[in-house]
Amino acid sequence: MTFWFLLLLSLPPDAPSFDPALFAVRVPFTERVSEAIARGELTLERGLALRELAVRDPGRLPEPWRARAMASRIPGWAGTGVLVENFQIRKKWGLRDDGGFPAPLALFLDSELFPIRVEYPEVYYEELARAVLHGAEVSWQKEIVEWGFLMPPHVTAQNRYRILVADTGMQAAGYLSPVDYWWDTPWDDCTSWIMIDWQNNPEWVRDTVAHELSHATQAAMDCLEHIGFWENTSTFIEGQVEPGLGIWFQDAVLEYYQMEPHRSVAAGEYMDYYWYGGFFWPHVLSSLYAGEDEPAVFVRRVWEGAMQESGGYENTVNYMESIDTLLAERDSSLLEAHEAFALQRTLVGEWAASPMARVQWADRYTTRPPTVGRLILSDLGSAEAPAGRLPQAYGTNYWQVEWPSGYSRALRVALTSSAPGPWTLLLFDPRQETLQTARQVDGLTELVFTPTSGQSPILAVVRGGTDAFDPEMIADGVNYRLDFGPLVPDPIVDHVTPFEQLQGETAELTVSGLHFQEGASVTFLPDRIEVLEVRFVSDGQLGVSISVPKDALLGAYELRVTNPDGGAHTFGRAVFVKPAPARPALDGDGCTSSPSGRPAGPVGPWLLVGMFGLAGLIRRRWT
Repeated sequence: MTFWFLLLLSLPPDAPSFDPALFAVRVPFTERVSEAIARGELTLERGLALRELAVRDPGRLPEPWRARAMASRIPGWAGTGVLVENFQIRKKWGLRDDGGFPAPLALFLDSELFPIRVEYPEVYYEELARAVLHGAEVSWQKEIVEWGFLMPPHVTAQNRYRILVADTGMQAAGYLSPVDYWWDTPWDDCTSWIMIDWQNNPEWVRDTVAHELSHATQAAMDCLEHIGFWENTSTFIEGQVEPGLGIWFQDAVLEYYQMEPHRSVAAGEYMDYYWYGGFFWPHVLSSLYAGEDEPAVFVRRVWEGAMQESGGYENTVNYMESIDTLLAERDSSLLEAHEAFALQRTLVGEWAASPMARVQWADRYTTRPPTVGRLILSDLGSAEAPAGRLPQAYGTNYWQVEWPSGYSRALRVALTSSAPGPWTLLLFDPRQETLQTARQVDGLTELVFTPTSGQSPILAVVRGGTDAFDPEMIADGVNYRLDFGPLVPDPIVDHVTPFEQLQGETAELTVSGLHFQEGASVTFLPDRIEVLEVRFVSDGQLGVSISVPKDALLGAYELRVTNPDGGAHTFGRAVFVKPAPARPALDGDGCTSSPSGRPAGPVGPWLLVGMFGLAGLIRRRWT
């Protein structure tokens, strides 16, 4: 292990395998730096130094970078991300770090409860400094004393953890700055300090302090963990420490996360406040799986499971792996937890009253994820995810599904994709308590169900991740196909024999086609032909006995086959009714007329003889 660590330290500052596109914190200034590194205009080491100065002291940047930084300041929410990412890259690539702890500020306040020092430059800042100290004491009590997060190393001469209050140029918020590994411990932790911007409101700053102190405890556990989870966790923790202010902030940033459900829950690229809104991932996990622990303790256990002893250069156990291990101890798994998350993230706001809602404070969060389209499942059809909404690993699409009022036929939805899953289909109505789940088996994910009257359900297409999933290297989203419609397809009639039928006769028909069910019925239009019997022969053939009335309308008739489940098909010009052949007519004497109208032969004399003979027989019988 030592050999490989020393080898890494010997790598040149611009090792060719480093891709500046791997920078996760992407704001206008850092993007310009990445582009300059990619063009060879900056070394990686120089680019890192510019990024760092843009956070800590943009006024010291050389031109034209100073003008660029002043025109587009590093926002407060990105400060910690830039500095932690810089630290991780420097350590992994063996680059020199000229940073360290800042010089002491003129004035300070020391806590009487915990090893905390708040420094500030002049008396004008004292009110804010006192509010910061109070917030730090409350946060320390909860995060470290009660919930058991590791105490940040404090290596000042006074052995106190330093929090500075000064003008950062960020117009509020603050950041944590890592300094160096804390070599007194075997795991990959680091020392740090916190900066709080002078424009924070003293009445609200406790929330920011809780967030930044959470970062300090993370640095004390695993300074190499993915920056996305740093922000997920600290935004979650500030809500636990300061529910009033914290939940208000959480709800504000949750919108950015909820509007992009196709992105991975572990997505590492910066996109608005996506990392911050991602607090909802550990928030849901802790709500569902904390058990007897407090929610924050569950999240602490995730961090403990992600700690490693790599010698300071490799995040060998990432937090998603740690979540999977922790859930296995609780008879679940990362895949099952992500399925549960896909449901629970919809059950907020007005849907928090759902009997399936299980998330802490669900009614205080207002943004639900959007649907990507509408499916009318009673019709045969197919659909694909729209461009720009293809789900990444551990991402989800939501579809609104419908069927006609009173519809009761069994329905089927099947998902296929050439991309790896695993995939899961979830069907639920937020107003109900029924959740139907179908997981991928042999490449097919199929959900079969009978619709319930009055429901307006959501279909969630949930994509999981494989064992090779890495939250720092998330691939693009992938496509899939949904095929849907009745479980048993509608019958199809393609041939009826015989075609011609005569008025006043009975006949046997053979109806050929597809998807016939035993118990199928047959009718005609016009409704003048009587169906005597329908015999199921096979999926593709029916035998039908019919009776054609003497007065049946002449011409073509349609035939309709209806299966017991309600599926039907009408076949035009199935039979053609013709008049029966004309019979010979009798004349007025009871004789069959010849075509000329004359008697057909000498019938009359023989008829008289027969009548006289019959009369004689009758007379003899009764005398």
